[in-house]
Amino acid sequence: MNTIDYTQTGGFPLDQNVLAFMQAQSQLAQLPAHFGGQLCIISGCTVTGTSVTAGFVAINGEVLPFNGGTISPKVIIVETATNLTYEDGNAKPVQKIRYATFGDDGVQNNLWANFKRNTTEGVLARLERLEWIAAPFLNANASMVFWRKPASVPLPAGWQEVIDWRGRLAMGHKVGVAGFAVGDVTGKEGHVMTLDNLIEHDHPYKDIFYSEFGGSIGLPNNYGSGRSDNDNSGHQIDRVTSKTGFANPTPIPTLPPVKIIMYIEPIPNYIA
Repeated sequence: MNTIDYTQTGGFPLDQNVLAFMQAQSQLAQLPAHFGGQLCIISGCTVTGTSVTAGFVAINGEVLPFNGGTISPKVIIVETATNLTYEDGNAKPVQKIRYATFGDDGVQNNLWANFKRNTTEGVLARLERLEWIAAPFLNANASMVFWRKPASVPLPAGWQEVIDWRGRLAMGHKVGVAGFAVGDVTGKEGHVMTLDNLIEHDHPYKDIFYSEFGGSIGLPNNYGSGRSDNDNSGHQIDRVTSKTGFANPTPIPTLPPVKIIMYIEPIPNYIA
């Protein structure tokens, strides 16, 4: 920051140029007010019922006293000029006092509802908490988020698609279970049923014999249910197919209803 050394002796050369220099430094000192945004409450301005106490605000980076009063939708900047008499005897409106207050001049549109107040913990403490929340993204390829927009919508600057997660769902790991360690890839998009997937079973059915030769197709007489099958009368005999399948069949993988999205992650070191 620029300074003036007032300790020198010999008569300080105070003139308009020096005063302009001093004013420029005061304007420079209030530049950090931009960090609060276009409309910011610096201090005071406590809301009590329908009224607001006095305080200080920043409007578009300009720090201003705020005159409290009854809440209304808009805040305006009021400027009052005071005349100072110059050495030549002329009075000029050069001392200007500016402050913010509730009002509506039909020109300014600073909505009171848009004024933001910093919390008591301060900006740095809030930034530290945000950095803590964002910590998983600080390590390259460590974390990712959902991107629900169509592929035609460009990704935000500094982000990229996680290619190796295409067509995959996330599932929590299981300690000590094969295939469920962090980083394992498992599962299939589809499954063709095989005998391994069937539980052991059989099917009852009825068979009809028409015997003309004392025992149909080489079967002995009285085959099945204690009946004679050589009378060509069409007896029904209860039969059961041979068993198939397994007592403990392999489960068929199922895919729950899903909505297709894209996984994206910050590009490493995009912002140094």
